[in-house]
Amino acid sequence: MLSLSWPASTPSANTATPLPLALLLCFLISLMLLLQLVSPGWARLPGYAAIHTMLEILSIAMSLLVAVMAWFRTDSSRPLRVLAVGFAVIAALDTLHTVSYALLPAFVTTNTPQKAIVLWLGARAMVALAILCMLLPPPQQRRAIPLLWLYGALVALLGVGLYGRLPVLYQPGSGLTALKIALEWLLVGGYLLLAFRVHRAQQSIFAGQWLTAGLLVLAFGELFFCFYQLVDDVANGLGHVFKVIGQGFFLRGVIETRLLQPYQQLAVEKTAHEDARNRLHALVSGAPLGILVVDQDGRIVSSNPAAEQLFHAAPGALDGGHIDQLVPSALRGAHRQHRSGYHAAASVRRMSERQQVTAERCDGSQFHASVELAPLHWGQHAYVLAFVSDISVQVQQTSQLQWLALNDELTGLPNRHATIQQLDASLQQCPHGALLLCNIDALGRINQVFGHDSGDALLVASSQRLQGLLHPDEQLTRLQGDSFAVLMPGQRQPLPRAQQLLEAFAAPFVLPGGIELQAGARAGYCRYPEDGDQASQLLQHAEMAMTAAKRSISTPVVAFSDCEPARTRRWLQLAGQMALALQQQQFSMVYQPRVRLRDGSVAGFEALLRWQAAEGAISPGEFIPVAEETGFILRLGRWTLDQAIAQRAAWQRDGYQAGRMAINLSPRQLGDAGLQDWLLQSCQRHGVAPAQLELEITETAAMENLQWALPVLQQLRGLGLHLALDDFGTGYSSLAYLQQLPVSVLKIDLAFVRNLDREEGRAVARTIITLAQQLACNTVAEGVETPAQQAWLLANGCDEMQGFLEARPLPPAAVADYLRGKS
Repeated sequence: MLSLSWPASTPSANTATPLPLALLLCFLISLMLLLQLVSPGWARLPGYAAIHTMLEILSIAMSLLVAVMAWFRTDSSRPLRVLAVGFAVIAALDTLHTVSYALLPAFVTTNTPQKAIVLWLGARAMVALAILCMLLPPPQQRRAIPLLWLYGALVALLGVGLYGRLPVLYQPGSGLTALKIALEWLLVGGYLLLAFRVHRAQQSIFAGQWLTAGLLVLAFGELFFCFYQLVDDVANGLGHVFKVIGQGFFLRGVIETRLLQPYQQLAVEKTAHEDARNRLHALVSGAPLGILVVDQDGRIVSSNPAAEQLFHAAPGALDGGHIDQLVPSALRGAHRQHRSGYHAAASVRRMSERQQVTAERCDGSQFHASVELAPLHWGQHAYVLAFVSDISVQVQQTSQLQWLALNDELTGLPNRHATIQQLDASLQQCPHGALLLCNIDALGRINQVFGHDSGDALLVASSQRLQGLLHPDEQLTRLQGDSFAVLMPGQRQPLPRAQQLLEAFAAPFVLPGGIELQAGARAGYCRYPEDGDQASQLLQHAEMAMTAAKRSISTPVVAFSDCEPARTRRWLQLAGQMALALQQQQFSMVYQPRVRLRDGSVAGFEALLRWQAAEGAISPGEFIPVAEETGFILRLGRWTLDQAIAQRAAWQRDGYQAGRMAINLSPRQLGDAGLQDWLLQSCQRHGVAPAQLELEITETAAMENLQWALPVLQQLRGLGLHLALDDFGTGYSSLAYLQQLPVSVLKIDLAFVRNLDREEGRAVARTIITLAQQLACNTVAEGVETPAQQAWLLANGCDEMQGFLEARPLPPAAVADYLRGKS
């Protein structure tokens, strides 16, 4: 495992604040001076020359230590270099002062109190100058260093050689001169001002508190040199003692910041590093990804538990082994080349892109792995950090998704997308051929009656039968729910071949549960290059032919060439004109009254759509199916609904009692996910209550799509809308199914109304009326054209009627006249 080592424990520093001690010393100095003022006169110190020399040597040593430590541990800090130069000059001047003491032999020139005092004052002033220069801006600090050296040389020259030319500072027998005392007080004031300034800036200046303490002690210590009378009395000695103490504070500050604080920082960093190491160890050990550290020779230096678990290795078994042992033998040569290339460019790499490789476990089993590489510099060595994860499940899922993208999950056949790809390939490889689409009859009804499992079983069995009839060069695909496609490259006579393939449906199918079912099929085909030279175009033409075959009663196989000249061309023409026709307001609405049979009052109107094209009127029976097939019915249906709702609102504003507005709803519109919200918004926008609207759906549309239509109808009813079952009696509804539908109106199809003159027609109509009464529904008879039909319906309990007997569909302006006539 990855491990880190750290230095041994280091001493900690005492970071006690020095100011209280300095203030205590200043208080003692003040007390001693006060006592002396009360009882003047200082006693002489025997052997003071030796005492003076020892004190000065101690002070010089401290100054040199400050200078050396500040110079060699500066980290390029300009203020510390200034301090180093200043205390080097102080040490030199104090040395000259020491050897120039009046009680010692002559040094260069005769030793006198004047000579020693000049050097003393120069050294003491140098303390203030050095600290003052530390407070200057960096550019001025750089210029101050040579000036400090120059100042030291000048003081040395004056003190050693030219002191006799300077004003007298000390008179033997009488003591200090006024100038000497003034200079000492000037030093005291300077030290105090500097102490205050340093204390204010101690957060940003080197050893600020220690410098402040030293300056305070030196300031009060200088007071002794304002009152001594003899060069060897107690006051002079005490002044030197406190000078040493002040220097000691300076030295302590340097030791604190240059020696002790670095060790403290190192200890803090060590603790932080140990915490980081522990966190890193926990992170690496608990990481779900396998982590391997590999050197340039391919040796595994370290691994985490996830890697050991991933490769089925015992703890520690991977460490020391070669990375090639985790690569299948057939791939090791390529892996070595890849590894060499990676190391060659490692200096410019960060993190490699995720790669999918095949890895080998310690037990010999293989798996799909995702690997990401990153360079790692560990000490003086370069390594590669590998993050490894098992993606076998993802690879399997991806493979499955890729298969599903091109294949049908139920039958295993290629799907629509693959059909287009195969057709494209066939068009390039073979100059002619055919595309056949085969559709199973009534699969929706089989699903509804017997369940989807039976429908799926029928699809699988159908695909197996068709595959059994294929020629070697033919390909079978599942195009959509109930349709198969057969690609027939080179086929010049597709009609007899299509008839042969439809023989797959000649024998009954045996479904799960022992259900025996006879299922028919119809087919449409197109040829290439005659009917097109693009895959999408051929597929569209084959679908048109298949649709024509489904509509045909007598022809189970239809060629595109047979249906295209008339019906398909018209279909394409209408499909291409609808959007523009809606934009140009070629569509309009008419309204047919619906009246109550008992009293002839208006029960409502049915909104009917009309298309007046440039070439003439187009029948709804012609354009509505085209709109359904193209999906344009969704847009056209919403326009129709909005027009009808707006017209109902207009009649309401004009004070007409128009009853309910009935609007036809196509099967495609039932699948419009936003229909309910849109209807509610339209009603609110026009100020029409939902209860004033009635949506009509055909019986066939409702029952063939009962599973998904029923929830939609229930939601519409929940909005307050009324629902009517149109063309009732033409489908296959039973009472059980009807009870599930939230309808309140049954409309008797006009085919039954026209047969009321025959007994079988009257029997059907009577049954519908009875069924409606059992379901508590109103009945509306469509297409009533004769008084005899009206009389029979009234006598047999029918509630309402509509038809030419009452009125033809009317434009909005004529409706107003009609309503005024009714009132």
